[in-house]
Order: sequence, then structure tokens, then C-alpha cells
Amino acid sequence: MSGYQPLPAILEHARPRIPVDLMNWPWFSLAKTPRKAPILYQGKKHFIHVAPVAGATAIATIWDADILIWATAQLVKAQDERLQISTRLIAPARRILGFLGRDTGRSQYVRLTTAIDRLARTEVETTLGAPDNAPTRFRWIEAWETTPAGILLTLPEWLLVPVRQRRALSIHPNYFGLTGGIERWLWLLARKHASQQSTGWVVSFDLLHARSGSTARHCDFLAALRRLTRTGRLLTYRLDPVWHRGKEGIRIGRYAVPIHSAALVPGDNPGFLSPNRGDRL
Repeated sequence: MSGYQPLPAILEHARPRIPVDLMNWPWFSLAKTPRKAPILYQGKKHFIHVAPVAGATAIATIWDADILIWATAQLVKAQDERLQISTRLIAPARRILGFLGRDTGRSQYVRLTTAIDRLARTEVETTLGAPDNAPTRFRWIEAWETTPAGILLTLPEWLLVPVRQRRALSIHPNYFGLTGGIERWLWLLARKHASQQSTGWVVSFDLLHARSGSTARHCDFLAALRRLTRTGRLLTYRLDPVWHRGKEGIRIGRYAVPIHSAALVPGDNPGFLSPNRGDRL
């Protein structure tokens, strides 16, 4: 572990950010009902396996992952200010809730600690981002506790690597207001693939279903994608129905007028936005 003193994660003006690899592959449940079934994704070069630890009732959700976005934002901001970063962060719960745009009442505090506990009770095994492509195993939060100074989190070293490599992208603050698991997941995927393509990113519904790791039936997942496509918009992206290689699909493109939070900001690395880079899992 790098360092012993936790970083006071109370830096102001930290933009929401997320590691690139968390935008591209299935790591979290997209359902609001508890999911205990593991996620298993086998790609061309790497694999991902996400499962609850013994005794846990569910794996972490894409809403729980908001806490990892907060943590990444604080780490990137600290690194920009030339502060020493480590896997340990500490902050009052109200700071975390405020960053996520949530109320600071007792019910939200309970939801926050429940989400942290799910992250701590979800185990990940993957060769992605691991040295020499050897399998590595970790939990989204390795340990946590409440202290007089706030909530103390210990993150896996796996999450610090993309921060140090500047492989974390800014995301629109309104992302936290998206209520559906599929729309949240699709927006992150669009942010990764469509932001730097002037003609839009075209992908089939079948590929999206396979990439999502969702337990939803194929027909139900496609119906959800069709509903999103009919709206014509997903936050900062336009959605257009297309046929892609003979299959039903979607074209996701940027709006003509750039939206600052969806565009590159200082610290983003455009080299990691190529649609052909990182797609060979």
C-alpha cells in the first residue's frame, strides 16, 4: 500500500471522473433488485468475474459505483495539486453525498453506508489492468470504517493505477441524475466511444446486451434500448436507430454544440478514447 496516512478527500472543485476501464466492461449489476448471480465476461484477451463474497446478499450496483467516481475525482484532483495519493481516503459522509448531489438526511446516510458495504462485499477477479496479464483479485472497497473524522475507505491498488496513468475521464455531473441502470451504463459506454467520433459510434443491440453482463432477458434488454432510442437523446448524446451489419442497432453521436463536461478537460488523455483501443478484451 502506498502511504499510511489517509488522504483527506475534501478537495473542492473536483470534477466527477471515472477510470476508463470501468466505462467499457461489465463490472456492476444494472438492476435495482438485488443480484447475487455472478458476472462472467470472457473476451479475446482478458476475462472478468464479479461475485458476492460468502454471506453477501448481492453484488455492487452501478449506483454504488458513484462512490468510486467520487473517490477517483478526489484522487485525480489531489494528484493535479501534487499531493501524495494512496489507497486510503477519509471524508465526512455529507461531503460524499453532496458531491453526488444527494440529500444529507439520515436515510441517505444509511443508503450510502449500505452501498459502501456492497462494494466491500463484491469480489472481482480479472486479468484486465493486471501486471503481465496475470489474474488479480480485489474488492471494490478493501476495507472501511466510520471514524470521528468521517468515513475511512481503503481502495484496491487496481483503481489507483489508472489514476496515476491519467486514464480517467471526466463525466457530466447530471450523470448522477440518470435513474435507469441501462441508461447509466450506456451513457458511460458512449462517453468512452462516441466523444471523439464526429460521425457517431454505431453498435448493434446484440453486442450491447452481451457487453452489459445484464441478467435481463434478451428481448427485455432490447426493448429497453428501443425505448431509449425513441427519446432521441441520452443526456449529452443523440441516439439514432440504425441497422448495423444486418442487425438492429444504434448510432450514438455528440451534439453539434460541445457540452463542457462531456468534452475533454485538462487531465483527460485523448489517446485512450480511440474506439479501437481497449476493445480487444
